[in-house]
Order: sequence, then structure tokens, then C-alpha cells
Amino acid sequence: MAEETKDLTVTPKLDITEPTEFLNPIVWGQMKAMASSFVKSGALPKSENDFTVLMKIQAGYEMGMKPLEAVKSFYFVNGAMNIFGSATMRRLREHGWRISYKDEPNKCTVTVTKGDETYTDYITFEEAEQSGFTKDSYGKTKSAWREGVSRRLKLRYGAVSVLLKTYIPEVLGSATDIAEVAMDYDLGENNAPTVANGDEPATEKQIETLTTMGIKVDGEITRKQAVELMTKGKK
Repeated sequence: MAEETKDLTVTPKLDITEPTEFLNPIVWGQMKAMASSFVKSGALPKSENDFTVLMKIQAGYEMGMKPLEAVKSFYFVNGAMNIFGSATMRRLREHGWRISYKDEPNKCTVTVTKGDETYTDYITFEEAEQSGFTKDSYGKTKSAWREGVSRRLKLRYGAVSVLLKTYIPEVLGSATDIAEVAMDYDLGENNAPTVANGDEPATEKQIETLTTMGIKVDGEITRKQAVELMTKGKK
């Protein structure tokens, strides 16, 4: 009797209402409704929309955050999701790590300890300059990198970022690949990051993000215009 063969050209129908290891439709639906309600409340910055808030809640969900904590922990720049430094410190403490800093002129060394494990790393202002973090598109020092408390905090967050990526990336959970302690952006109006090199053409990643969001792009747009389209959710 001939063995029955399967037609590999036919895509099997999937029941998207059943929970899988990849997605729980019930949780996803709840997060979508929650994101929409948060935006409609008017309590969030004007730059937020249903899509950005939903992505924050999802990233936070993967990292074990509560919804409101997630909404306040992430922000977007040039189509990439970033995590605020203060949220990262909170994650370290929640994972049982104790944090200590050694602040020196234009340098910060951070040490984290849990039980018998200890990790130390550092960053200098010179390294931040060489990496292009400290200057805007006009070559001027960004406000957050001027001498004083802001620079000290930037160096602290930067040192923690280096340490996390090198030694304990699991602190950020499955969202590690999209969650970075961003060092090269300032926060502008409505707590929204300003866009570095905003007049340059939009990146491929930005265009891909816009397409995923269902936003049609006619002709060439700048990085700044791409960010504005993402935050406003225009279609």
C-alpha cells in the first residue's frame, strides 16, 4: 500500500486563540486593552501611542515588571527601545545585587555583589566622548553631559551598562537584546528623547519599524520625521 505523502505547499491552519509557549492570546489581549486605556487617559506624554505603550508593557512582561513600571521604564529613539538607567538599577536590586560606586573626576567605577559573586567595571568621560555619546549633531556637548550631577549620573549608568553586557546580561531577562542603558541621548519636551543626527536619512531599522506599524512612507524621510511618525502612530 502506497505511503501517503503530505502536501508541503499547504500552510496548516493555526488556532491563534490557544495559548502557546510563544504567546498567550488572553494576556496579549489584556495588554492591548490596557495600553489603549493608558493612552486615552491623557496621563502619558503626548509622544506615546497604543503601539509604543504596548511594546513597553510586553518588554516589561518579559522582564517580570508590572505594567505601570514597564511604561515608565522604557523609551524609544530611532526605532530602538531603550531602558532608563534608574529602571536598570531597580532590576539589579530585585535580582539581589548590591551596587556601589566610586566617583572620580570624569570617571565612574561600579561594583555589584551578590553572595560570593562580585563584578566591577568602569567608564570614563573620555571613552564616552570617543564613542560619540556626548556631542549633538552640531558638535556641542549635550546638556546631560555637562559637568555636574548629570554627568556623574550618566557615567554611573554607563558603567552599569558595560558591566551588565559583560558579566550579567540575564538581569534584563529575554528583553536584553532590545534593552540598553542609552547614553547618547538627552530627554526633551514631554520626557521624549531628542534625536541625534535627526536631519540624516531614516535608517533601515526605522523604515522597517514603520512598515510593521502599518505606516506608509512616501519618498525619503529623515530620522527625526521617522521618530515623529512612530510616536504619533500616523497611518
